[in-house]
Amino acid sequence: MRQPAAISPDKQHAVISLYEGGMSAPMLAQYFAVSLGAIYYVLRHNNIPRRTKEHSNSIRFEALPLSYEIKTDLTPEEERLKIAAVMLYWAEGYNVGKGVVDFCNSDPDMVVLFWKFLSTVCNVDKSRVRMKLYCYEGQDIPSILQFWSTLLSIPEEQFTKPYIKKQAEPGPRGPGMIHGLVHVRYCDTKLLRQILVWIDEYRVECVGGRAVNCERL
Repeated sequence: MRQPAAISPDKQHAVISLYEGGMSAPMLAQYFAVSLGAIYYVLRHNNIPRRTKEHSNSIRFEALPLSYEIKTDLTPEEERLKIAAVMLYWAEGYNVGKGVVDFCNSDPDMVVLFWKFLSTVCNVDKSRVRMKLYCYEGQDIPSILQFWSTLLSIPEEQFTKPYIKKQAEPGPRGPGMIHGLVHVRYCDTKLLRQILVWIDEYRVECVGGRAVNCERL
């Protein structure tokens, strides 16, 4: 069996270093203008374990460009906005799931605050935002949709199909939610991860960690 074209010792060290730094074998083959087999030959003969598919996918994911840009030089007002929004997300946001930042509320002021945080502190790609409206049967859905669209300056085209809950009998919750309930959704695992990091930072700062030991209370 014909062996792959040899790679010089100096280049072998570079191959190993770059591979351990995150470059994939196909990327290295293209970079050094050699066959893929030559790269694997170097790794195998230097006892460098090949990555699992999951590890390779993770590296590719981390290398993807961000869809947002966190503002680092915050004004005092923006710092307060960030703290308020992160605390709101801790209380009302979805912390698990398929990598989606999902804040849900019926209070227009809370929704405006969180959206202002996403758009000014996180500088998200506004075209990627999706809104989900929850309403009760009998409410004026088009008017409610227009209300949120105008309030947040988000086109109605970015609202998914509303969920309309049937109500057998009028209850205190339904009529009180005159604007329905809305989800602000932004699909980005990295941004969700960043918000959860901020939550943990504030948790440590305020309560010293997780209050799991009831004897401490």
